[in-house]
Amino acid sequence: MNPLPHFEQSPLLRSVPGVYHAFLGVDPVEGRGRRERLRDVFSLSAETIGTLKQVHSASVLFFEPGDGDVPGGWKREGDALWTDRPGTGVGVHTADCVPILLAHREIRVAAAIHAGWRGLAAGIVEETVRVLAVRFGDAAVEGFVAVAGPCARGCCYEVGRDTADALHGLPGNAEHLRKGKAPGKWTADLQAIALAALQAAGIPAGQTEATGPCTICSPRFHSFRREKSTTARQLSFLYIRD
Repeated sequence: MNPLPHFEQSPLLRSVPGVYHAFLGVDPVEGRGRRERLRDVFSLSAETIGTLKQVHSASVLFFEPGDGDVPGGWKREGDALWTDRPGTGVGVHTADCVPILLAHREIRVAAAIHAGWRGLAAGIVEETVRVLAVRFGDAAVEGFVAVAGPCARGCCYEVGRDTADALHGLPGNAEHLRKGKAPGKWTADLQAIALAALQAAGIPAGQTEATGPCTICSPRFHSFRREKSTTARQLSFLYIRD
């Protein structure tokens, strides 16, 4: 039997009935693709897990059948995808950006957000919560749980002044955006900034959680900063059971 890819799960999301999730990392089986990984490891069809062509935007889309891994399919552009259809799921690909998964304790709905520094600055987290509030009502926001997965963190993620300027003013930046050792450099914790954005958007602090390590310093996850152009991307997904 082939070894499993590394993956992390959140105790908070595991407490939500009717959904299944994983933050995937490095796969020790060379050449095992997304389709085979979902089928062999998680018993899921790749057609049912929607993803987008990620463009570091604040665009939030509803799942359509063509978003899955289907022959001849093409990817719509956006950075958050949601579904309320049993038997479907949503996911994002990352390699230092922060993957965020959201589910509701009572409503069968799942959302996945791709949030790099550009997306965080553009408001992708707040826009996703707003879209879900429009669909399910403002009161539903307090029932969501949200988890920020493995990504670049403050221990390793150094950015220049332009990036720091874009992140200034976001919730939590005073604590999670700090001056670096070199002039004009800053360190940023994308996971912590994402959690602050979720809470500012109305999700209670007790219903948000961080899981997984810094991707830059952990060999269990792919990192663009560490591996440069040779890096792969890892899938994080949330699936609504039939």
